[in-house]
Amino acid sequence: MPPKRRGRPPKNALADEKDLNAFTGFSDTTATPKKAGGRKGKGKASSSRAAVPDVYREMLAEALPAQSDIPERPLKRRKTGRRESQTAVASSAKAPDPVTEDTDEDEDIEFEDVLTPKDDDDAESDEDEFKLPAKLQQTAYRDSDDESEDEDNEWEGVDFDTLPAEAEASGDLELTLTKKAPAAEPKATTRRRKVVSKDEKVIRLQTHKMHVLCLLSHLDRRNEWVNDPETKYTLRKLLDKKTLGFLRPRTDLSQFSQTESLKKGLDQACVMWRTKFKITARGTRRSLWAENDEDLENYVLADDADTTFDKSEFREAAQKLKGSRDVGAQLFCSLLRSAEVETRLVCSLQPLSFNAGGPSMPQAPKKKARPATPESDEEEAVNTHAGNFQFGTPSTAATSSVPMNPRLRLGHPNAAGYHMPNISSAARLPPKPKPKPIHESPYPVFWVEVFDEAHQKWLPVDPLVTESIARPRDFEPPANDRENSMSYVIGFEEEGCARDVTRRYTKAYNAKTRKNRVESTPGGDKWWRRAMRLYARGYSSDADQIEDTELAAIEAREPMPKNIQDFKDHPYYALERHLRRNEVLVAPREAGKIAAGRDKNAPGGKKMESVYRRTHVKIARSADAWYRLGRDVKMGEQPVKTVAPKKRPDDDDVGDEVDERAGTNLYTEDQTEPCVIPPIVNGRVPKNSFGNIDIFVPSMVPPGGVHIPYAEAQRAARIVGVDYADALTGFEFRGRHGTAVLKGVVVAAEYREAVEAVIVGLRDEQARIEEAVRSAAVDKMWRRLLRGLRIKAHIEATYGKDDPEPEVAQHEVAEVESNASEYLDDEYGGGGFLPEDDDGGGGFFPE
Repeated sequence: MPPKRRGRPPKNALADEKDLNAFTGFSDTTATPKKAGGRKGKGKASSSRAAVPDVYREMLAEALPAQSDIPERPLKRRKTGRRESQTAVASSAKAPDPVTEDTDEDEDIEFEDVLTPKDDDDAESDEDEFKLPAKLQQTAYRDSDDESEDEDNEWEGVDFDTLPAEAEASGDLELTLTKKAPAAEPKATTRRRKVVSKDEKVIRLQTHKMHVLCLLSHLDRRNEWVNDPETKYTLRKLLDKKTLGFLRPRTDLSQFSQTESLKKGLDQACVMWRTKFKITARGTRRSLWAENDEDLENYVLADDADTTFDKSEFREAAQKLKGSRDVGAQLFCSLLRSAEVETRLVCSLQPLSFNAGGPSMPQAPKKKARPATPESDEEEAVNTHAGNFQFGTPSTAATSSVPMNPRLRLGHPNAAGYHMPNISSAARLPPKPKPKPIHESPYPVFWVEVFDEAHQKWLPVDPLVTESIARPRDFEPPANDRENSMSYVIGFEEEGCARDVTRRYTKAYNAKTRKNRVESTPGGDKWWRRAMRLYARGYSSDADQIEDTELAAIEAREPMPKNIQDFKDHPYYALERHLRRNEVLVAPREAGKIAAGRDKNAPGGKKMESVYRRTHVKIARSADAWYRLGRDVKMGEQPVKTVAPKKRPDDDDVGDEVDERAGTNLYTEDQTEPCVIPPIVNGRVPKNSFGNIDIFVPSMVPPGGVHIPYAEAQRAARIVGVDYADALTGFEFRGRHGTAVLKGVVVAAEYREAVEAVIVGLRDEQARIEEAVRSAAVDKMWRRLLRGLRIKAHIEATYGKDDPEPEVAQHEVAEVESNASEYLDDEYGGGGFLPEDDDGGGGFFPE
């Protein structure tokens, strides 16, 4: 059997192609004759395909689009080389006719999707001619003050576009006659996230702090609503005497029995609450950042969002027992407090994250323009009044409940003349819309904590979402939950004081949760303590001390992280790879090992990396940096670390040259000692080459001297005539250059009182000068006022029509003059002036 040719389509496809040629105008009467020397049975099949039934032609005419809509056949490059099979057939066959020769050439066409060299022999030499040029790699450089900033360039999430699918290999041409399918919606392209800049990090952190304070205030307000007496009175009726007896166990019971009684009462209250309270709205959800301003402008609150914004609405929810699950937890807290059970209102705050990598707000759907309803004369309404159907009159038959007669849709010209019977049917009521299901996180945002007096512990209770009692590990959502994130868990007691109980509910507080809290930022611990001080009790009770011990024990029991990324900025453990530019390990001891990849040579096939305690990580600084802290490097100390010089923007011009700049040697605090400053002798202050003295810290003041940090100190020292030196207290960096900051002077201690006395005199003199300037300004304003009054009196006395008695104006002038004299006498001790002291007449000749 001869080899199958690549360019030849199958039989069915060839038949369809012949019929297509017949429809589009190509000749179909010529059948493909049987080839010489070859394939048996092919000529017979080809001759039979020429006779196409008329019915099949009509079907093709209806199914195929117009000839102009059929895309032209793409031009393909023909491979000019001959194959062995073609050579064998040509040598053994007789001289074919022109029709057969053309058909053979068409069948031997190979369709290639890529360019091919002209000759096979030169394929290897011309291979590089058809290669695509290599894509240049873009490299960005930046200059940073600290190497840690390069590590802090966090990505919000890198979604690399998938590579385009490879071009399909050339094969048989197929033609499918089917109805044109609707265009598929384009796949949503994944957008690449941008790097969060340093300025944006600052803005996110400030926004995070402000949002946390707002949420704390909101929770405090809800706690006040929970304590509302009217709400408590409404909900107290739901508890029966049996449940109340369990919730308030007798004191004569044992410790275990009291706890079991409380849990049983809570279980009965939760079952009752789940039965009677109905969730009809969506509660609080996680706050997300928007990609652009349009998403914020087009943001619309969901229809099923919670709308309990006032105390009256909160009371109404207590009466109807309907609302969001957040309101349900708040009302359940009010229910327990009405039964005199010590209960906390606990909330997992959902602030905007200041870290990168979190999910972003979904894009707002674009509003689609409604297509305008075409007003056509052909579409006319039908009036079915009194059983007479009339065309051409507007009616609301399309929207009425009467079913449309099928005969009216025929468009018969004499349909109006038909006598149709009245169609009477009962009006169909529109179906009730089904309530949309509320999709929320399977983890709660609000719940309660009940105090177990027998064991002095707080028991978490969630009656609606997790339906759990005393199981704190059931409240933390996973990291991939877009609706809920646990970073701050705050509990408000009935008195209004609040406690941070986040460590009770998180599984990896130090490894994961702490990174999303403000304590992980510089100065964050102090800020959080100040924020929670507003809601502090004012004293520490016994229950608070027990709870602090419990939370500290939970944090101490937290195991070592199992993920390498969790070791970064961990408060207790550290990896050598995560050390910053100015951090070193001093006398390290391995606290454990962690798998860091695969290594064939390592035992077990895993590469292990040592884990160290954070207490072994020390800060190393250069000798100049330690000097600005008042310390000098000890003699003979070797640097613990040498860091490479920082890359400057002009380093790009160097090219491949080796950077020969020396690195910076770093030392730890143990390798330094306090600076030794030469003392002041005979009133002479030691100075550096710039004529001043370095006072970076108070310990750098030379013995026998004193630092006077006043702006007038330099002038006072010159007036007294003592030796002094300007105090250099630091540098102010603007860009890459630092400017010295001089603040006050350093003089001998015996001249301190004299210099300070002169400073007091200079300040008094400066105050006197300022008072004289103010007096001159007041005197000028009074003169201007008197001048204006004199002009007014002169005009009214000469041409006066407004005032019938010119003496009134003169009286006003005299009154102002007397008031001015009294004011100046009181304020300036007789430094007033008389009216005749005024020079000039304000534009007029003086009388």
